[in-house]
This record gives sequence, C-alpha cells and structure tokens, in this order.
Amino acid sequence: MTENIIVGLVSGIFATFIVFVFRSIWHAVVIPWFEERIYKDVKIEGAWYSFYPISDDFRQEVVSLERHGHSITGTIICTSGHDEGEKYVVSGSFRNMVLPLTYETSDKSKTDRGTITLKSLFNGERLSGKIAYYHTRKDTIQTSNVVWCRSKNDLDKLLQETKANAGKIRKLRTEAVRIDKELEEVEGVKADRTGDDEK
Repeated sequence: MTENIIVGLVSGIFATFIVFVFRSIWHAVVIPWFEERIYKDVKIEGAWYSFYPISDDFRQEVVSLERHGHSITGTIICTSGHDEGEKYVVSGSFRNMVLPLTYETSDKSKTDRGTITLKSLFNGERLSGKIAYYHTRKDTIQTSNVVWCRSKNDLDKLLQETKANAGKIRKLRTEAVRIDKELEEVEGVKADRTGDDEK
C-alpha cells in the first residue's frame, strides 16, 4: 500500500517535471522559431533616433531594438533634454504595423516608467505615436507625441522643421493649457452639482 503511494507520488512529480520542461522548450524555442519563419511585418530591429516634438527641450534619444518573432526588446538612451544620460529598458511586440512597448529606467532607485505606442510609417522608415508617463512634479499621468526615425539625417530635418515652427507650437500649447483649466473648472462645477443632487 505504502509502496503504491510512493510510486504514485514519484511518477506524478516526474510527469509534472516532463510537462514543465516541454512547456518551457515550447515557449522558449519552438514558438519563437515558428514566428521567425512566418514573420511578415516590417523589419524594425536595429537603431532608431527619437525626439519629442512638443517638449520644451526637444528631447532626443537613441533607441536600439532586437526582434525575435514578434517580440521586441531593447534600450533607449536619452541624448539631449531633461533626462540626458538616462537609460531605459523596453519590451513589447510588433504586429500589424503597431508597436506597443513598456519602458522603465535601468536605475532601480528611480520609478520612471510608462508606455509607448507607435505606428510604422513611410515603408518602415519612421515610427510615430504617443508616450504615456508619470509626471513627477504634476503627480499625474501625462501623454506626449513621439517620433522615431530610422536615420539620424531624417531626425535632424524633422527637428529643424519643428524648431522653425516653435512659436506656433508654444501658442498652441498655451491655448491647450487654457482649455484644460476651463475644463477643470467646468468638471469641478459638475462635481459640485452632483454632490448637491445626492444630498
């Protein structure tokens, strides 16, 4: 009787171990190998140069991506702007011309993290989209536009055009701040009325 229980336990543990090993190999080797063979999207691995067209300091970064099937990993290094010298680790996936990524700082003493969602444009020569991040001073989640260019020359041209329109951008940003304040006031009035209605 005891022998049967011990044999049952050992065979159960052995079967669990075999399933675990097989599953690990399947996810680590077979699926990436298969995805690599059927991958049909734009090749986005390699170096990219990014900037934030509506930031005050026109923040720029160098991005290095690696692709395994649809999975994307890489690093971002800020080369100019407020966080110059900061390094970030990114991961995500690329499917149907859309690249959603999560990022976080390499420096474990900081909490800088967020998401980046980009769409491939111009035959894979540019990625454009939004970044969502935690704004420490405002204690809110903010969004900003971000553009990644395949070549540094394209980035420089785009940056020159953006700087040439900096006056218009500042004017629009001031107007956006004014509208946000008005919305906050209206929403505050709505909240007050809702609170009065509940009493």
